[in-house]
Amino acid sequence: MGHSVPIIIGVGDVVNRSLKPEDAVEPLQLMFQAICKAIEDVQLSNQVEQKLRSQIDSIDVVRTWTWPYTDLPGLLCHQLGINPHHRKYSEHGGNQPAKLFDDAARRVSLNQSKVAIITGGEALASRM
Repeated sequence: MGHSVPIIIGVGDVVNRSLKPEDAVEPLQLMFQAICKAIEDVQLSNQVEQKLRSQIDSIDVVRTWTWPYTDLPGLLCHQLGINPHHRKYSEHGGNQPAKLFDDAARRVSLNQSKVAIITGGEALASRM
């Protein structure tokens, strides 16, 4: 089997600018919301969206600084109702989003993965 060409099919972003403690959202929920927005961004019918979700076989998560999770990829998988064979919770580092993206693209190109999620998020307020 030849190589596949990785493509980005959806992106999602969630920003919570509120500085009120009662409006705080933990990273798990921010990432879940962003993944759902990325899936919606593909603009599929419900039936095709379910097929896409069923083909998610990889999830990579950038390790958070602000919230201690033992298995953040597992928690996201549970919320998404998926069971990918590849799950990774990265080390800390500003290079991690690009590294995870590159690793996922490589897996797709080598036909080791079909649909991959790369996500990250922090719950840290800023006045900027």
